[in-house]
Amino acid sequence: MGSHARSAKLGVVAGSIVSLVGTLGLAGSARAAEQDWFLRFEPIFLEAHGHDPHVLNVHEIDLGPPRVDDTTAVSLDTDSRIAYRVGLERGGEEWAWGVDLFGFFTSQAAPRRTAAAGTGAVDEIVFEVADQQFTSTGSSEVLFYETLEDSDLELWTLDLYGTKTLARKSESGSSIRLQFGLRFADFDNDHFQVVGIEDVSGSFLGSSANYDRMMGPLIGLVGDLRSGKNGIRGYFGQSVTLGSAVLTSSSQQFTGSVSASTFVADDTFREQQDVAIPITELRLEWTYQLSGRVACGVGVNTATWHDVPVPPGHVPIEGGDEVFEESTIVLFGVLAKLELRF
Repeated sequence: MGSHARSAKLGVVAGSIVSLVGTLGLAGSARAAEQDWFLRFEPIFLEAHGHDPHVLNVHEIDLGPPRVDDTTAVSLDTDSRIAYRVGLERGGEEWAWGVDLFGFFTSQAAPRRTAAAGTGAVDEIVFEVADQQFTSTGSSEVLFYETLEDSDLELWTLDLYGTKTLARKSESGSSIRLQFGLRFADFDNDHFQVVGIEDVSGSFLGSSANYDRMMGPLIGLVGDLRSGKNGIRGYFGQSVTLGSAVLTSSSQQFTGSVSASTFVADDTFREQQDVAIPITELRLEWTYQLSGRVACGVGVNTATWHDVPVPPGHVPIEGGDEVFEESTIVLFGVLAKLELRF
């Protein structure tokens, strides 16, 4: 074989080796891309609407004639707080797998109220709570109502999920993906109040709706639109969590002041019921790629928990049925996002 032929053959072999190495390198890069992990951290300033139980009626009565009863309904308000979502996902072009943890822990309260009759046209003032009422007919009888500590609303969800790419634009990385998975959830709601006549008598009231660990199916749709370093992600998810709720209420009547009270009666109620809570979620996020490994962004988030039983035994005895008891809670928040790729 001549030297030129050998050189040509060696050139072909060398070219083939270079080509093969390049191909393997690209394949390795593709596999590495498919095996990338994404860690997401999202603090969310969250407001809760609905699920604010009606706990007190205040009657201001003019005996007349004619008799006039001006009634005010008092409900608990849910405090706005910071919630957190943490997610870990193993990404790929066709399939991705991940876990997502969300938690929101806040308090519910109503402003402290005091009132006494004998001013203006008000002849009597009545504070009315569940199955009880306290009446003031003069300035020496001062009624009071106060929300106590540990009146909390706490919820969390834990999602185990996978996503399948339905459509993808390889040049930009834009895609539409179908999500499916399993959701674990917990919801606890406790109310504690005290009401009565200052230094005479009163009642400690407690009620709670505490859920055992719930779980159920999760399905969603994820859309990513990318242009350069900018990205917009939209998410719609629906789940139904199944479990049971333990509903309890208690009433402890006392004489004297709150700080030096003597208990004279105690009444409790407890029942357990099966629940199915649909949860609907919507998210819209904008992200900016700071580097190949780090991205940040902002967005909005909303989640609706439908038909969540409120704690029992708190609706005032008269007029309570006329006040709408909202059992659906809507969470709306603004979020910041940090994403790490490794």
